[in-house]
Order: sequence, then structure tokens, then C-alpha cells
Amino acid sequence: MKSKLLSTFSMLRVLMVAALTVFCVSCDKTETTDSTGFILYYMGVTDIGPGLSYDLQAPAYKGSAPYDFTITNITLDEETFSNDENFVINTETGAIAIQNTGAMASGLYSISVGCYSNGKFFEFKDAVQVNMLLAAPEGVTIEPDKVIVVNQDEEKWVETSAQVTTEKDKHISILGYTIAQDESKPYLQYFDVTSTGKIIIKESVTEDQLIAGEEYTLSLKLTTKAGDHMFADAVTFKIVSKPRKLVYDLGERGYNLYEEKLAWESDAPQFKGGKEDLKFAIKSITPEVSGFIINETTGQISLPENHIVAASEDIYSFTITVSNSYGTVDFENAYKAKVTTKINPIENFSYEAGKEIYQLGGELTVTRADGFTGDPEKFVFAADNTDEDVVAHYYKKIIQIDKNNGTITIANNHTLSAGNHTIKVEASNMKGSVTAELTINVLENPNDFTYVSWGTNMENPIITDGKTAINTETKKETQIKYRNQFRFIHNRAVVDLTVKGHDFQVGSTISYHISDTERIGSPSIFEGINISQDGSITFKKQSSTDKAPGAFTGSNYLGAIFLVEVTAQGNNAPSVTKKIPIFISTPKAETVNNINHTILCDPFVIKVNPKTGYCDPINYKIHKIRGKKIDNIQNNFSEEILSDNKLIWDYISDYLYCNFDDNTQHATNTKRITDNSSDANKMLYQVWKNCGSSTSIINTFMNYYNQKDNVVDNNWAKKAGYIDAENGHQLSINFPKWIGSDGKYPYGAMMGLTKYNIDGSINNLSVSKASVSTYPFFIWFDETYEGN
Repeated sequence: MKSKLLSTFSMLRVLMVAALTVFCVSCDKTETTDSTGFILYYMGVTDIGPGLSYDLQAPAYKGSAPYDFTITNITLDEETFSNDENFVINTETGAIAIQNTGAMASGLYSISVGCYSNGKFFEFKDAVQVNMLLAAPEGVTIEPDKVIVVNQDEEKWVETSAQVTTEKDKHISILGYTIAQDESKPYLQYFDVTSTGKIIIKESVTEDQLIAGEEYTLSLKLTTKAGDHMFADAVTFKIVSKPRKLVYDLGERGYNLYEEKLAWESDAPQFKGGKEDLKFAIKSITPEVSGFIINETTGQISLPENHIVAASEDIYSFTITVSNSYGTVDFENAYKAKVTTKINPIENFSYEAGKEIYQLGGELTVTRADGFTGDPEKFVFAADNTDEDVVAHYYKKIIQIDKNNGTITIANNHTLSAGNHTIKVEASNMKGSVTAELTINVLENPNDFTYVSWGTNMENPIITDGKTAINTETKKETQIKYRNQFRFIHNRAVVDLTVKGHDFQVGSTISYHISDTERIGSPSIFEGINISQDGSITFKKQSSTDKAPGAFTGSNYLGAIFLVEVTAQGNNAPSVTKKIPIFISTPKAETVNNINHTILCDPFVIKVNPKTGYCDPINYKIHKIRGKKIDNIQNNFSEEILSDNKLIWDYISDYLYCNFDDNTQHATNTKRITDNSSDANKMLYQVWKNCGSSTSIINTFMNYYNQKDNVVDNNWAKKAGYIDAENGHQLSINFPKWIGSDGKYPYGAMMGLTKYNIDGSINNLSVSKASVSTYPFFIWFDETYEGN
């Protein structure tokens, strides 16, 4: 799909690819991939410019270890590209070097990768995508300097900023600025750039996120009418301060243990503060003693060979003075040490074998086995851990090692693949180190399931003879894209919903609950809604004599999205709960120029990848509708399909968002977003802020038209998205805007009202007029989605 926005913001992708892929309407994002298949995952190269090199790290994988990597195909904007050693893959690891980029054409490079796993060859189409931008125009600079010093000793340090300046007579006009994304730099989430090119630190950032003594380099993407340009390493924010933090690792004892006469040195301390002219010194030791030495550059404390400090019961407490260019600070009791007659070497360090843990809710705590002897100084995650699944979980702090006693814990939110995994832990003291291994068997959870289907009525044909009622009966879907989508034209009777399919495992006990908080849309839909023990969803009836539930009526005809929490438990395994979204569309068939009509989308939920900007196509028709009662049930009839040659269609208002995951920083909003701080944790609040809202939250970030002046609003850089009239009324998403303040992408759905007419006039769509109709529009955001 081509559009203004996609030409303005070139697409970038991070793809998870699998040998077997199936799409399921379920709220577990990992379920878009068959759990039995071999999966390969590359971190994404986001934006890169000519003349730059980039090393894309080895991929993670699920299944047996891959080997014999090869690049099988490369395309540039979907045309075959001759590699000429621009992309070189390491055959052993799968790491890809991007090099010799000086003469490479701009555009989207898609790299297909092949490898072997467990003796079988797998090929992954478009496993990696590289967005090669144009070089930055001449005359673009940063003020006041390319290196911006941020002094955290100042009260308003977070307000420090830089400004992009341009010599406009030297290059094409710059329409917008964004930070060039690079997943190897997670700190990018703490910065932003305004539409005027002002590079800022986000106001919520703390000293624990931008650390004194560190430097943070940002590249910019400059949007022009000619395309996107890369301003590589545009600015570096150098964080400084007087000494702020000094912490030595003292272990479970609370002090380091030295042996008399033997040389030993502590680890370097953790330090926060400016690094210029940094010096460490021992100010005092209590009780007083001579012989300890401090490295004034690293802060490490030591005793030399044949030192003079005698063994005793004394624990020496050190006050350390640290100075730098910004000040001097004394840290009392920063380090403690004791000297003993003998330190016993570590022996018999091991963990018990045969440990098991379930996927999806399983957790594990394993202590070291009996027989351990020695005086350990610390236990650490061993440097030679090679299980990539284990390494990834350790750095996410899902797997943790107690540094004092070596206890290993695995949290219940782990995503370790089924099978054996090995964790290596190193115990050390001044006499040496010993590594022990814990092998765990990760078991598939017998309560796991991937989907629950209430079916759909979207696959029922709409016959346009004016005599056949639009069928709202629900059936098991034949195409997954329709799963759990139900259309009931406004003011017409609805039907109750029963479970049509699932993949629950034998022995699981199933329970259902409709979320009271994660729901958005028309109040009349939720009034009296209920779910029974067998998962049947019922709606309120108008009276006891009705043959069907009552119509969804009232002035609000947005439709609804709600979550059904499905729990499978039993089987002597952790229970599994998943949130399944149900989508209900209630378009209003309105009378305009004596014609009762409405737009009907098929399907009415548009899937979008907020990370890449990919949008499913919109398939729609405009139906001439009439209705009458049959057997006391209101029915709809379609008389014909109306022409869309003069269709004017635009987002207007009532933007609501329903969160599908557990990220509390991407909260649901059931009412219009305001600029109140109470809305700051709402997903749409953060998206609107990304679009430039500062003093009030307004309803212009999804508009294609300027409804005040009745013209096309071409300020695309400030849009979150829109329905593109020049591209067949397809949805276009400005993906850099769809990210939360926590740097994470939304997983949930937005709904909002659109207005339209079929007479070719913009006709001030924001005002209710006789020639304007409304239609509720649904967008489902999922960063793992790659299309049906």
C-alpha cells in the first residue's frame, strides 16, 4: 500500500519468522507462530544512512540450535538486488555485517536467510529488513553543539535540549523530524524531537534512567518531500554531575575477606557521576590500620603480597573520597574488609539434577546442592553461558542469581522454549573460581491453549435483492481474520454468542469471565451482558416475549470491544489465563437524501503493525439498507450496492482504546482523552503527545481533511494516521507515533467514529448534517503481525 505517509516515513521492520505460521485471534502475542515450529528472530536494523556500517547481531531462536547460515535472497523495494558483499552473513552465528554502503541506493532492503536446525533446512523470507535512507542535506547542524552537556546537579537538568538548524537556501525544506530507531539503543525511549527540530529529554526521565557519567548518541531522520534522510550521530547527550553513587559488592557477609600475607584486589565499584578528572582516595579507615591501597583511577581496594595487616576479628570500615571536575564527595562506610588467617578454596559446588518447570506460569527456585565447602566471595552468572534463551532471560531479570548464595530463581513470566536448558553459575573468591551447571527441563503446559472462537457472522453473504434479510446467525469461521467479529446494524436485533471452537487440552477445567475494566464502546451493549459457565455470551432482552435479544440502541453507535478472560486449570500444572477480544460493529443505516445506507467493511477490524506501519487492506461496500419486523424481530435488507466514486470518508472523534495485555502504562480509555495528568498512563494520551499535543488533547490526529477549511490537511508529520482518499480509502499509519512513553508498542485496539458522504463534498464533516453519515472504525495494533 502506497500513501503519502508511507513515502514520508519509510517502512522499517523487525520480523519474527517461523517455518510454520498460523494466525489466531487470541491475546497472547506469541501465538501468531506455531509453537511446534523452528523460530528465528533478528533484532531489527531500523534506519541506516549511506557510508555507515552496521553489525546485526546473531539471531535468537526457538528450537534446536541453528547452523550453516546463508543469505538466500535480497530485494530492494521488492525488486531483486545484487548483493555485491553489502550484506555478509556469518555462517556459524547468523550475524550479518552491513558494509560498503556508500554507493547503495536508498530504499527498503529485504534479506531472506536460510539455515539448518536439527538436520533440516529452513528458509525465512524477508527475515531482516534494512531501511537505507538518503544522506542528510548539507547545511543541517545542531546548536549549541553536537555534544550537549547535561549537568544533573542543576535543578532543571531534564530541560536541557538541542536544536536542529538548517540553511534553507542550501537544501529542500524539512517537513518533520523523528529519532532514527535502533533497537540496540534502548535509551532512545528517553528522548524526543519536536516538529520544529528541538531535541529534548522527556520530562518524566529520572537520574536512574539517564546515568551521570554516560553518553547517549542519537541519529535523526529528516522528512522531506523527496523522502527520508539520515542525520547519523546527530547529537550526543553527555550526562555529568558531581560524584553521586559509590557501591562496592560486599557479598552476603557485608565485607570482603582477605587472607593475611596474600595479595588480593576488590572489584571496581559501581559509580555514578562525571568521569572527567575522576579520582578515588581512602579518607579514613575505622579502626585505624595501614596497608590497604586504593587505585585512584578505578577505585579498587587491595592488599599487596606479604602485606602487614594481621588477621583479626576487626571489620574495617572505609570512608572513600571521590572527586571529579564537578565536585568532591565523601562516601562513609562505602567499603568494608576483614583479614583472616586462611580463606578456604571453593569445592564441591553443584546443583541437583532433574529439575523441571512448566511453561506459562511455571516458576522455580533452586539452591546449591549439599557438600559445598569454601569461603565464597560472590556467585555470578557465568560468562560462558551459551544457551541464548537463558542469556536473554537473565538480562531481562527473569532468571536471577543470588550473588550471596548462588540460588537460582526463574520467574513465572518466563518464555523458555520446551526442552532442556542449562544455566551456569560461577562461585569465586581470592583462591579461584568454580562453575556449576543447572540443567532444567521445560515442560509444555498441559493447560495451554491458543484460541477460543465464538465464531462470526461476517462470512454470511449479503444478498442485495431487497427480499433476503441480512443473516446475523453466528457460525464457526472458515477464515481466521473473521474470528470473534460480529456485525449487527444499529437498532436491529442481535443474537447471543456461543463457543464454536477451541484447542483446550484434555483434563483442563475451563472458566470464563468478561472483564469489567477492559471494555470500550456503546453502553447499551454492556447493559445486562453475561457469560455462563460454558462460555455463552448473552445480551439483555427487551422483554420476556422477544424471540431474540434486544437491539443495540441509543445515540451511541460505536459498537464495542470487550475482553473475555478464559482460564484453563488442572492437570497438576499452572493455570493459563488468556484475554480474548470480542468485536461488535453496530453501523448506523442513516437516511441521507432519501436513501437509507451505510458503509460495511469486510472484515471491520483492520490489523496494523505499529512497529512497521503495515496495515491490512480495507475492503468496503456502501449498501442501500431498509428494515422491517418479521416475527417481532427487526431485520435488515440490502437493496443494492451504491457507488463509491464520490466517497468522502474521514475519522472524526470518539477515539477509544482497549488494552489487550498487562502493560499498565498502556491503559484503556473509555472516554475522550484529556490533557489531565490522570490520563498520562492511557495509550492514546501518549500517542497524541507524540503527535505534538501540549496544551490540550484534540481530535485532529486521525483526520485526512482540515474540517475547518474543508480542504485536505497535508500536515502528515503530525498525524497518527488517517484514511487516505488518494489511495483507495486505505488506512495509513504514522508508525513512529504509535509507541508508548515506556518505549513499548501498543497491543490492543482503537475504535473511533468516522463520517462520510457519497456526494463528493467535504461538507464540514465535523458537524452533523443531513448529507453526512457515521461509521464506527476498528484498528487492532500488534507488533508481531505480518499480515494474513
